[in-house]
Amino acid sequence: MRRLKTGETNMGASGWVAYCAYESDVERAFQQLRQAVFERRDYSLPGDLLDGLDDATLNQSAPPTQDLQKLLKISQALDQALGGMGFDTKDAEKQTRSVEKLLGKMEQHGFASAARETLQPSQTPPPASIDELLEQCAEAGTHSLLDIEHLSPTPEPGAATPLSEADLQTLFGTTTPTKAAVETAVTAGTLHDRCARWQAVYCAVYAAGTPVEYVFVGVSGD
Repeated sequence: MRRLKTGETNMGASGWVAYCAYESDVERAFQQLRQAVFERRDYSLPGDLLDGLDDATLNQSAPPTQDLQKLLKISQALDQALGGMGFDTKDAEKQTRSVEKLLGKMEQHGFASAARETLQPSQTPPPASIDELLEQCAEAGTHSLLDIEHLSPTPEPGAATPLSEADLQTLFGTTTPTKAAVETAVTAGTLHDRCARWQAVYCAVYAAGTPVEYVFVGVSGD
């Protein structure tokens, strides 16, 4: 699988491309591809974002402490208000505590150290399953096919949608695109343009008029 950085319309997300062998049961092919992506570690963990960055670079990208303090106060007030109305605030309170811990670590050790400790915890074991990975990455996502969990005939979050015959004609001038044509569209960004964040599209790829692969193209991650 190949990951490509997207433009401003999906700031912080990644565009990715994944191929698998063609078979008549596309759902089966999709799920097998997800497992293969997981097993070959073709995804991003939150800590991967810090790889290759020195402390000076990280400190330059640090959000103003006063902005985080404002965010913490707003989160605390929302937790209290929603809890008072009977809403389940367990997840929201967990995020509030995370902001509070980050602020405390920043005040003690600086942003770079706090970021590394938060995103690269030394005691976190590697995920043993796709579900465990998705839980570990949470809202950050994996920036990969693994953020797409099912197929759907119409676009929806977390789903891959088949390109229609009209889409194929528009993109490739044929309903039986070759891999070269698909690669050209990927390079041009026209396939990723079809994807909202946390969504994907797919189609069969042909050789000599026969389907030989599926390609999945998506945009996901924060």
